[in-house]
Amino acid sequence: MDDDVNRQAAAPTIAERTDLLLGAPLGRDFLGTFVDFALEHTLFAELGLGDVPGTSTIVIEDDGPGSKPRTRTVRRRKRRGWRDVPAGEARAALRAVVGRGEWCGLGETSEAALMEQLSGVAEGFGFGGGDPALWGLTALAAEELRPVAAALAAAPAAAWWWDPVDRSDQRQLIWTGTDRDADSTGAWGGLADVEEAMRRDMARERSANERGRRRRPRPGERDLGAIWWSAPDFAEGTWTTGTRGGLPALELGHFIDTFTPFEEATGTVGSLTIDPRARVAEIRSPHDWLELVTRFPRDVSGTHDGEWRNWGDVDGPWYLPDWEAVAERYDGVHVTVGGCLASCGLAQPVHDGYTMLAGWVPDATVWLRDVATAHRRLGVWRGDPQECGEWEDVLACWDPNARE
Repeated sequence: MDDDVNRQAAAPTIAERTDLLLGAPLGRDFLGTFVDFALEHTLFAELGLGDVPGTSTIVIEDDGPGSKPRTRTVRRRKRRGWRDVPAGEARAALRAVVGRGEWCGLGETSEAALMEQLSGVAEGFGFGGGDPALWGLTALAAEELRPVAAALAAAPAAAWWWDPVDRSDQRQLIWTGTDRDADSTGAWGGLADVEEAMRRDMARERSANERGRRRRPRPGERDLGAIWWSAPDFAEGTWTTGTRGGLPALELGHFIDTFTPFEEATGTVGSLTIDPRARVAEIRSPHDWLELVTRFPRDVSGTHDGEWRNWGDVDGPWYLPDWEAVAERYDGVHVTVGGCLASCGLAQPVHDGYTMLAGWVPDATVWLRDVATAHRRLGVWRGDPQECGEWEDVLACWDPNARE
C-alpha cells in the first residue's frame, strides 16, 4: 500500500509472483493439487508418517468364491511426526512427485478451471487432519515446487490475479433473509447502509473480544475452536467480487463457508459501479496485509484464539484491522486472488503478537463506505450451495433477470 491511496503500484513480476505463491500454506496447497491430487497421502506414505490424521486404510477381505467380501479398518501406528523428517528427505519425496510432470499442461488451463480448482482447495483449507503437517513439509521442500509455481505465475489465465479492483462492474451477492435483503418497496442492494453495519458489528465484535480475553487458552494449547475467518461480520452482503470464471459473482464459487447458507436458499446478484475516486487498499502480498494491520491494529485474541494457534503454531496475541480506523483512510479493502494465495494461513508478527488472513473470498472487496455510483439487479440464484460441488452445478441454478 502507499500513502497516495489510488496510485497504481507496479504489478508483481513473474519471478515475484512465483515467490509469493511458494510463501504461504494456501499457495503451496494449491500448487500441490497440480502435481498430485492426493499429495498429502502420498507424502505421508513416502515419509513413513502413517495415515493422515482422521483417516484410515480400508482393507477388503475375500474368503473365497461365494463368500461375501468383508471390510475392516486398519489403523497403522504413526512411525514419526512430520517435524522429525529431515529437510533433504522431504525435498526428495516432493521432487519425485513433481518429476512425474502431471502439472506440465497447467499453462493452458482455462480461467474458470483454475478458479474452480482453487475453490476446492480453499473451501477445506485448515480443516483436514493433516493440513499443518502438509504445510510444514511443503515449506521444507518449497523449492521443489518452484517450476510449478513459475508455470502458474506465467499462465495467461492467472494474469489478472494481482490486478486492482474492477470499479466498472463489481458483483454483489445477497442471500434472502439477511439484513441486506430487498426491502418491501423492491429496492435492491447497493452500499447505502455499510457504515452503519460496520459500526454496529465492530461494537459487537469488541464486546465479544473483551469477554473472550478473560478465558484465553493457556500457552501451548492447540486444536481449539474459535472464529477462524479474517473477514468482518459486516462483509456479508456488503463485500463484492468480480465476475471472473464465468460465474455471475465469483463469491458463488464456494471458496469459503463463512457467509454461505447451509440449506436451500435464494441469492440475488447485482452489478455495482464504483466511484473512480474511491480509496481502495490493495492486498497483493502478505506485506500489504501486515502493513494494514500494523497501521490500524485491533486485538482479537478473545475471539480468534483457536484454529490460528494450530495453523500458525504460535500462541498470539492476535490482531486484525480496526475497520472503523481503516475507514478514515480507505473506502474499501480488496484482497486480490494472488494476495489471498500468498497470505492465507500465514502467521505474521505484528506488534506484540501476530495476524493472519483467512476465510476471505479471493478477489473480494470489503467496502467501508458507500462509494457505489450505480447498481442494478441481474438475476437470482436458487439451490443448496453446499451441494454444488462443480461450477456447472452452480451455473445450473442461475436464472438471469428472474424475479423472486
